[in-house]
Amino acid sequence: MRATPGAKGGPDRAPSGPGLGRALRTIRRLPGRRHTGAIALLAGLGVLLAACGSTAAPSPSNSIAQTPATGGTPTTGGIASYALPIGEDFSWIFPIENQANYEDWNSNVEGGMWRPLYFAGGPGKSGVNYSLSLANPPVYSNGNRTVTVTLKKGYTWSDGTPVTTADVRLFFELLAAGKNKDGAYLPGEMPDDISSISYNTPYQFTLHLNHTYNPQWFTGNQLTWIYPMPQQAWDRTCLSCADGHNASTPAGAKAVFNFLYGQSKKLSTYATNPLWKVVDGPWVIKSFDPTTYTAQFSANPHYTGAGKPRLSGYQIYSFPSDTSEVDALRSGAVTFGFLPFTDISLASYFKRHGYTVTPWPVFYNETVELGFTNKTWGPLVKQLYIRQALQHLIDEQLYLQRTLHGFGLPVYGPAPNYPGSNLVSPQTRTDPYPYSISSAKQLLAAHGWAQGSGGIDVCKRPGTASNECGAGIAKGKQLSLLFMYATGTPSFLAQVEAFATAAKSAGIGITLDGQTENTMFSIGGTCPNSPPCNWGLLAYSGFMWDFGQYEILPVGGNQFGQGNYWAGGYSSTTAQKLINAAHTQPGLPSLYAVENYLSKNEASLWWPVADYEIVVAKNNLRGWYPLNPYANYHPSSWYFIK
Repeated sequence: MRATPGAKGGPDRAPSGPGLGRALRTIRRLPGRRHTGAIALLAGLGVLLAACGSTAAPSPSNSIAQTPATGGTPTTGGIASYALPIGEDFSWIFPIENQANYEDWNSNVEGGMWRPLYFAGGPGKSGVNYSLSLANPPVYSNGNRTVTVTLKKGYTWSDGTPVTTADVRLFFELLAAGKNKDGAYLPGEMPDDISSISYNTPYQFTLHLNHTYNPQWFTGNQLTWIYPMPQQAWDRTCLSCADGHNASTPAGAKAVFNFLYGQSKKLSTYATNPLWKVVDGPWVIKSFDPTTYTAQFSANPHYTGAGKPRLSGYQIYSFPSDTSEVDALRSGAVTFGFLPFTDISLASYFKRHGYTVTPWPVFYNETVELGFTNKTWGPLVKQLYIRQALQHLIDEQLYLQRTLHGFGLPVYGPAPNYPGSNLVSPQTRTDPYPYSISSAKQLLAAHGWAQGSGGIDVCKRPGTASNECGAGIAKGKQLSLLFMYATGTPSFLAQVEAFATAAKSAGIGITLDGQTENTMFSIGGTCPNSPPCNWGLLAYSGFMWDFGQYEILPVGGNQFGQGNYWAGGYSSTTAQKLINAAHTQPGLPSLYAVENYLSKNEASLWWPVADYEIVVAKNNLRGWYPLNPYANYHPSSWYFIK
């Protein structure tokens, strides 16, 4: 699930009720890969890991991974299917997503029916995919305060109506009316950063911005939100009402938005509602089961854009458990599924039975939040040297090799170490605080800590000098932290236990507090402010933050900007200035500057990110590789071979 990110340079909005802050703020995480039989084994592995030294970084491929075959004679037709991550489902269809459904798998489906103005990612590539976008590259002028966008001609809605700026206008009218219900919205950003819009021609419009913006950031993190919407079919306030210009006034736009938003809540009507049949993308919904969330889509025979599908349709399945998903793969019901990390031994079975097995690395990060606002542990984690010491105790390469079997990427900053992407600062491709218990000990000793009872360090030199413990830390205070973590993922449990063991060796006490993710949402509440964070460290299994549709540049403001919720109250004037600069100053140097600072400043603890999944795909299914770094399933490029 995603939850509404923290602000990028602006205040975050308040949640709607006690304990709902985390549930409603969208965070994307890998669901837990549950396999209870492996828990005891991997729990023991945690201790083993801490005792071992670091090893070389795992290769993107290993003995399990295969390079998918190419060639073969493509066929036209056939229905492919894919499995969503365990416990997840397609359950929102309107392409302005609510907070609870602001998910990559929902935007995947929506983007297949209604093409975004600018499409995120391509085969193995991050960034904007202009070939699949509805518009040509935007043109910036007037000191980057004006953006002119020209739509590609030839795109039509399935009812034959051309896709024009009238459809863009409807999007902006609805976004303005319903922005507080939009999972992607952050105060100060779209539409707040647009002063006015000029609709020059049916195929060109101009955005007049409220100040200068970095074109790369504005294109990748703002223009990617825009979904032209069929004005001739959706500008209405009820199914039987006439289409027109209802949304041309604020009151009318609110009524239209509420109507469409309400229709998206009616899952049982997805396959029959005429609203959802008017599409400009390659797919249209054919059937939907609101109980199992199984959905089938047919190729849009009227699709006029790039990337026309060869398949006649595709199907989505949701599964409650790893066992049910693996069984569906075995039966042949799923043509593109995944192998749970704890069931690696099944790879050889699927290879023998006509499947390709390969990892899906993603442009996501994994972090451990620090409880900066907690009265007990906050004074500790506010000290940079303590954060550095903690990072020295995270053996990323060993976790990747021993718990994830090489299926993952190291993370040394707000962007993961994704191969080949120019959106990752060269500096953050190297661990600034590599695993070293001795280095952690040296940092603590240099700041006045010495071993106390039970092997846990206590502050011997209180004060704020460079060789003292730091502000708010009294003499004799013990260096111990509560670490709340998400249960249900054996590989993650092994990593957490390894970290706690290494910390004990360095004189840091870690009390592990395993909780379900739902419980963590409730316990976390509205942290960091009301109430303050009630933990020292907090981590969800899978991944903490992702990039893609809606956000391409990993500026870090969502997690670490002013008013953030996803970093325990981290606050840095320097970081905020750099975030603001990355929003406004063109070029990659401003992006790299904020990535480098957040990395070295330990805005959170950096943790390796597991691959999205270990793909298991039928050998006769082609066109799915290389995989999209934003975990975007793209059935439009898939096809079967003879």
